[in-house]
Amino acid sequence: MTRSQGASNLSGVLWALAGVGLFAFIYVSGRLSGTEASALQIIWLRYVGGFATMVVALLVRRDIVGILSTTQPFLHACRAAAGGFGGVAAVFVAGNMPVASASAIGLLDGLFTVLLGLIVLREYVPLRQWLATIASLAGAMTVVGAQGAFSNWDVEYTGPALIALAGAMLIAIESIMIKTLVRTEAALTVLFYVNLFGSMILAWLGISSWQTIPFQWLFAFLMLGPVAILAQCCNINAFRQANASVVGPIRYAWIIYGSVFGALFFDESITLPMGIGVCLVLFGGGCLAFLRNRPRL
Repeated sequence: MTRSQGASNLSGVLWALAGVGLFAFIYVSGRLSGTEASALQIIWLRYVGGFATMVVALLVRRDIVGILSTTQPFLHACRAAAGGFGGVAAVFVAGNMPVASASAIGLLDGLFTVLLGLIVLREYVPLRQWLATIASLAGAMTVVGAQGAFSNWDVEYTGPALIALAGAMLIAIESIMIKTLVRTEAALTVLFYVNLFGSMILAWLGISSWQTIPFQWLFAFLMLGPVAILAQCCNINAFRQANASVVGPIRYAWIIYGSVFGALFFDESITLPMGIGVCLVLFGGGCLAFLRNRPRL
Protein backbone atom coordinates (compact mmCIF):
# COMPACT_ATOMS: atom_id res chain seq x y z
CA MET A 1 0.00 0.00 0.00
CA THR A 2 1.41 3.39 -0.96
CA ARG A 3 1.46 6.55 1.11
CA SER A 4 -1.65 7.83 -0.71
CA GLN A 5 -3.46 4.56 0.01
CA GLY A 6 -2.58 4.94 3.68
CA ALA A 7 -4.15 8.41 3.66
CA SER A 8 -7.22 6.85 2.04
CA ASN A 9 -7.69 4.70 5.13
CA LEU A 10 -7.90 7.81 7.28
CA SER A 11 -10.51 9.35 4.99
CA GLY A 12 -12.55 6.12 5.00
CA VAL A 13 -12.43 5.87 8.78
CA LEU A 14 -13.58 9.49 9.20
CA TRP A 15 -16.48 8.93 6.81
CA ALA A 16 -17.41 5.75 8.70
CA LEU A 17 -17.32 7.57 12.05
CA ALA A 18 -19.69 10.21 10.69
CA GLY A 19 -22.07 7.53 9.39
CA VAL A 20 -22.05 5.63 12.70
CA GLY A 21 -22.82 8.83 14.61
CA LEU A 22 -25.81 9.65 12.41
CA PHE A 23 -27.20 6.13 12.64
CA ALA A 24 -26.66 6.13 16.41
CA PHE A 25 -28.88 9.22 16.59
CA ILE A 26 -31.54 7.45 14.51
CA TYR A 27 -31.51 4.43 16.81
CA VAL A 28 -32.07 6.53 19.97
CA SER A 29 -34.78 8.67 18.33
CA GLY A 30 -37.63 6.53 19.63
CA ARG A 31 -36.43 6.80 23.20
CA LEU A 32 -35.85 10.53 22.81
CA SER A 33 -39.40 11.02 21.54
CA GLY A 34 -41.01 9.45 24.60
CA THR A 35 -43.76 7.99 22.38
CA GLU A 36 -45.05 4.40 22.18
CA ALA A 37 -43.79 4.05 18.59
CA SER A 38 -42.36 0.60 17.93
CA ALA A 39 -38.81 0.23 16.68
CA LEU A 40 -40.04 -1.48 13.49
CA GLN A 41 -42.47 1.37 12.90
CA ILE A 42 -39.65 3.91 13.24
CA ILE A 43 -37.31 1.96 10.96
CA TRP A 44 -39.99 1.65 8.28
CA LEU A 45 -40.88 5.35 8.49
CA ARG A 46 -37.19 6.13 8.13
CA TYR A 47 -37.05 4.12 4.90
CA VAL A 48 -40.23 5.77 3.62
CA GLY A 49 -38.78 9.19 4.38
CA GLY A 50 -35.54 8.18 2.69
CA PHE A 51 -37.35 6.98 -0.42
CA ALA A 52 -39.34 10.23 -0.60
CA THR A 53 -36.06 12.14 -0.33
CA MET A 54 -34.60 10.16 -3.22
CA VAL A 55 -37.69 10.80 -5.38
CA VAL A 56 -37.20 14.54 -4.82
CA ALA A 57 -33.52 14.13 -5.73
CA LEU A 58 -34.53 12.40 -8.96
CA LEU A 59 -36.84 15.25 -9.90
CA VAL A 60 -34.24 17.90 -9.06
CA ARG A 61 -31.43 16.17 -10.95
CA ARG A 62 -33.64 15.51 -13.99
CA ASP A 63 -31.58 12.42 -14.70
CA ILE A 64 -34.14 9.77 -13.85
CA VAL A 65 -32.92 7.29 -16.45
CA GLY A 66 -29.28 7.69 -15.40
CA ILE A 67 -29.96 7.24 -11.69
CA LEU A 68 -32.35 4.33 -12.15
CA SER A 69 -29.99 2.53 -14.52
CA THR A 70 -28.35 -0.38 -12.74
CA THR A 71 -26.62 -3.56 -13.76
CA GLN A 72 -27.22 -5.22 -10.40
CA PRO A 73 -30.88 -4.83 -9.33
CA PHE A 74 -30.85 -8.21 -7.58
CA LEU A 75 -27.82 -7.24 -5.49
CA HIS A 76 -29.55 -3.99 -4.49
CA ALA A 77 -32.58 -5.97 -3.32
CA CYS A 78 -30.42 -8.46 -1.43
CA ARG A 79 -28.50 -5.63 0.23
CA ALA A 80 -31.76 -3.99 1.38
CA ALA A 81 -33.09 -7.33 2.63
CA ALA A 82 -29.88 -8.11 4.55
CA GLY A 83 -29.83 -4.70 6.21
CA GLY A 84 -33.58 -4.68 6.87
CA PHE A 85 -33.80 -8.15 8.37
CA GLY A 86 -30.55 -7.60 10.26
CA GLY A 87 -32.27 -4.63 11.88
CA VAL A 88 -35.42 -6.67 12.52
CA ALA A 89 -33.30 -9.34 14.24
CA ALA A 90 -31.75 -6.69 16.47
CA VAL A 91 -35.18 -5.33 17.38
CA PHE A 92 -36.52 -8.82 18.18
CA VAL A 93 -33.53 -9.75 20.29
CA ALA A 94 -33.62 -6.51 22.25
CA GLY A 95 -37.16 -7.37 23.31
CA ASN A 96 -36.41 -10.98 24.28
CA MET A 97 -33.10 -10.83 26.17
CA PRO A 98 -31.10 -8.22 28.11
CA VAL A 99 -30.15 -5.36 25.81
CA ALA A 100 -26.51 -5.38 26.93
CA SER A 101 -26.21 -9.09 26.14
CA ALA A 102 -27.86 -8.60 22.75
CA SER A 103 -25.46 -5.75 22.02
CA ALA A 104 -22.47 -7.93 22.90
CA ILE A 105 -23.50 -10.53 20.30
CA GLY A 106 -24.40 -7.86 17.75
CA LEU A 107 -20.89 -6.46 18.04
CA LEU A 108 -19.60 -9.49 16.17
CA ASP A 109 -20.76 -7.90 12.91
CA GLY A 110 -17.49 -5.97 12.70
CA LEU A 111 -15.44 -9.14 13.04
CA PHE A 112 -17.67 -10.92 10.51
CA THR A 113 -17.10 -8.04 8.07
CA VAL A 114 -13.35 -8.46 8.37
CA LEU A 115 -13.62 -12.22 7.75
CA LEU A 116 -15.96 -11.78 4.77
CA GLY A 117 -13.70 -9.09 3.33
CA LEU A 118 -10.84 -11.56 3.61
CA ILE A 119 -12.75 -14.49 2.05
CA VAL A 120 -15.15 -12.88 -0.43
CA LEU A 121 -13.31 -9.73 -1.50
CA ARG A 122 -9.82 -11.24 -1.03
CA GLU A 123 -8.69 -8.25 1.00
CA TYR A 124 -5.28 -8.49 2.64
CA VAL A 125 -5.50 -8.19 6.43
CA PRO A 126 -2.06 -7.82 8.04
CA LEU A 127 -1.29 -8.64 11.67
CA ARG A 128 -1.42 -4.98 12.72
CA GLN A 129 -4.94 -4.69 11.34
CA TRP A 130 -6.05 -7.84 13.18
CA LEU A 131 -4.65 -6.41 16.44
CA ALA A 132 -6.45 -3.08 15.89
CA THR A 133 -9.70 -4.94 15.14
CA ILE A 134 -9.34 -7.09 18.27
CA ALA A 135 -8.59 -3.98 20.38
CA SER A 136 -11.77 -2.28 19.13
CA LEU A 137 -13.84 -5.40 19.74
CA ALA A 138 -12.35 -5.83 23.23
CA GLY A 139 -13.17 -2.22 24.04
CA ALA A 140 -16.75 -2.56 22.86
CA MET A 141 -17.16 -5.80 24.84
CA THR A 142 -15.75 -4.05 27.91
CA VAL A 143 -18.43 -1.36 27.66
CA VAL A 144 -21.35 -3.79 27.29
CA GLY A 145 -19.80 -5.99 29.97
CA ALA A 146 -19.86 -3.03 32.33
CA GLN A 147 -23.56 -2.74 31.55
CA GLY A 148 -24.16 -6.34 32.66
CA ALA A 149 -23.93 -8.24 29.38
CA PHE A 150 -22.30 -11.32 30.90
CA SER A 151 -23.73 -11.39 34.41
CA ASN A 152 -27.41 -12.24 33.84
CA TRP A 153 -27.36 -15.02 31.24
CA ASP A 154 -30.09 -17.66 31.24
CA VAL A 155 -30.63 -20.77 29.11
CA GLU A 156 -33.85 -19.28 27.73
CA TYR A 157 -31.76 -16.67 25.93
CA THR A 158 -30.17 -19.30 23.66
CA GLY A 159 -32.77 -18.90 20.89
CA PRO A 160 -32.62 -15.08 20.83
CA ALA A 161 -28.82 -15.28 21.00
CA LEU A 162 -28.74 -17.37 17.82
CA ILE A 163 -31.03 -14.84 16.13
CA ALA A 164 -28.72 -12.05 17.29
CA LEU A 165 -25.79 -13.93 15.78
CA ALA A 166 -27.68 -14.31 12.49
CA GLY A 167 -28.52 -10.59 12.56
CA ALA A 168 -24.85 -9.69 13.04
CA MET A 169 -23.95 -11.85 10.04
CA LEU A 170 -26.65 -10.18 7.93
CA ILE A 171 -25.26 -6.72 8.76
CA ALA A 172 -21.77 -7.92 7.82
CA ILE A 173 -23.10 -9.34 4.54
CA GLU A 174 -24.74 -5.99 3.82
CA SER A 175 -21.36 -4.29 4.29
CA ILE A 176 -19.75 -6.59 1.73
CA MET A 177 -22.61 -5.91 -0.70
CA ILE A 178 -22.16 -2.15 -0.27
CA LYS A 179 -18.44 -2.49 -1.00
CA THR A 180 -19.29 -4.49 -4.12
CA LEU A 181 -21.98 -2.08 -5.32
CA VAL A 182 -19.95 1.11 -4.93
CA ARG A 183 -17.34 -0.27 -7.32
CA THR A 184 -19.72 0.03 -10.28
CA GLU A 185 -22.82 1.98 -9.22
CA ALA A 186 -23.30 5.72 -8.69
CA ALA A 187 -23.99 6.86 -5.13
CA LEU A 188 -27.50 8.12 -5.98
CA THR A 189 -28.32 4.76 -7.59
CA VAL A 190 -27.23 2.86 -4.47
CA LEU A 191 -29.21 5.24 -2.24
CA PHE A 192 -32.35 5.09 -4.35
CA TYR A 193 -32.61 1.32 -4.49
CA VAL A 194 -31.80 0.61 -0.84
CA ASN A 195 -34.56 2.99 0.26
CA LEU A 196 -37.00 1.68 -2.36
CA PHE A 197 -36.49 -1.97 -1.45
CA GLY A 198 -36.15 -1.21 2.26
CA SER A 199 -39.50 0.57 2.40
CA MET A 200 -41.14 -2.29 0.48
CA ILE A 201 -39.57 -5.15 2.45
CA LEU A 202 -40.35 -3.64 5.87
CA ALA A 203 -43.81 -2.31 4.99
CA TRP A 204 -45.76 -5.21 6.49
CA LEU A 205 -43.65 -5.31 9.65
CA GLY A 206 -43.90 -1.55 10.14
CA ILE A 207 -47.65 -1.43 9.61
CA SER A 208 -48.39 -4.54 11.68
CA SER A 209 -46.51 -3.09 14.65
CA TRP A 210 -48.08 0.36 14.24
CA GLN A 211 -48.70 2.46 17.33
CA THR A 212 -50.68 5.70 17.30
CA ILE A 213 -48.36 8.66 17.80
CA PRO A 214 -48.79 12.47 17.62
CA PHE A 215 -48.54 13.94 14.12
CA GLN A 216 -45.43 15.95 14.96
CA TRP A 217 -43.55 12.75 15.86
CA LEU A 218 -44.84 10.98 12.75
CA PHE A 219 -43.34 13.82 10.73
CA ALA A 220 -40.15 13.73 12.80
CA PHE A 221 -39.68 9.99 12.17
CA LEU A 222 -40.22 10.52 8.43
CA MET A 223 -37.55 13.23 8.56
CA LEU A 224 -35.13 10.61 9.82
CA GLY A 225 -35.10 9.58 6.15
CA PRO A 226 -32.91 12.51 5.02
CA VAL A 227 -30.68 11.91 8.07
CA ALA A 228 -30.31 8.25 7.04
CA ILE A 229 -29.56 9.35 3.45
CA LEU A 230 -26.70 11.47 4.79
CA ALA A 231 -25.49 8.56 6.93
CA GLN A 232 -25.66 6.21 3.94
CA CYS A 233 -23.66 8.70 1.87
CA CYS A 234 -21.01 8.61 4.59
CA ASN A 235 -20.95 4.81 4.44
CA ILE A 236 -20.68 4.78 0.66
CA ASN A 237 -17.72 7.17 0.78
CA ALA A 238 -16.16 5.10 3.57
CA PHE A 239 -16.31 1.90 1.51
CA ARG A 240 -14.96 3.72 -1.53
CA GLN A 241 -11.98 5.03 0.43
CA ALA A 242 -11.07 1.95 2.49
CA ASN A 243 -11.41 -1.81 2.54
CA ALA A 244 -14.43 -3.43 4.17
CA SER A 245 -12.05 -5.03 6.70
CA VAL A 246 -11.05 -1.52 7.81
CA VAL A 247 -14.51 0.06 7.81
CA GLY A 248 -16.25 -2.87 9.57
CA PRO A 249 -14.56 -2.50 12.99
CA ILE A 250 -15.22 1.27 13.00
CA ARG A 251 -18.86 0.40 13.68
CA TYR A 252 -17.80 -0.28 17.27
CA ALA A 253 -17.73 3.50 17.61
CA TRP A 254 -21.51 3.36 18.14
CA ILE A 255 -20.59 2.26 21.68
CA ILE A 256 -18.95 5.66 22.14
CA TYR A 257 -21.89 7.56 20.67
CA GLY A 258 -24.30 5.50 22.77
CA SER A 259 -22.40 6.29 25.95
CA VAL A 260 -22.33 10.00 25.11
CA PHE A 261 -26.05 10.10 24.22
CA GLY A 262 -26.86 8.18 27.39
CA ALA A 263 -24.94 10.65 29.53
CA LEU A 264 -26.37 13.73 27.78
CA PHE A 265 -30.02 12.75 27.39
CA PHE A 266 -30.78 9.90 29.81
CA ASP A 267 -28.63 10.65 32.89
CA GLU A 268 -26.66 7.43 32.40
CA SER A 269 -23.29 7.58 34.13
CA ILE A 270 -20.04 6.54 32.43
CA THR A 271 -18.15 4.21 34.76
CA LEU A 272 -14.41 3.54 34.82
CA PRO A 273 -14.72 0.19 32.94
CA MET A 274 -16.83 1.94 30.30
CA GLY A 275 -14.19 4.65 29.98
CA ILE A 276 -11.48 2.01 29.51
CA GLY A 277 -13.58 0.31 26.86
CA VAL A 278 -14.16 3.58 25.00
CA CYS A 279 -10.40 4.26 25.04
CA LEU A 280 -9.73 0.81 23.55
CA VAL A 281 -12.26 1.46 20.77
CA LEU A 282 -10.60 4.80 20.04
CA PHE A 283 -7.16 3.21 20.07
CA GLY A 284 -8.20 0.45 17.66
CA GLY A 285 -9.93 2.92 15.36
CA GLY A 286 -6.90 5.19 15.38
CA CYS A 287 -4.63 2.30 14.43
CA LEU A 288 -6.95 1.39 11.54
CA ALA A 289 -7.09 5.00 10.37
CA PHE A 290 -3.32 5.37 10.08
CA LEU A 291 -2.58 1.81 9.01
CA ARG A 292 -0.30 1.44 6.00
CA ASN A 293 -0.13 -2.10 4.69
CA ARG A 294 2.70 -3.60 2.73
CA PRO A 295 1.59 -5.26 -0.49
CA ARG A 296 1.90 -9.02 -0.54
CA LEU A 297 4.71 -10.50 -2.57
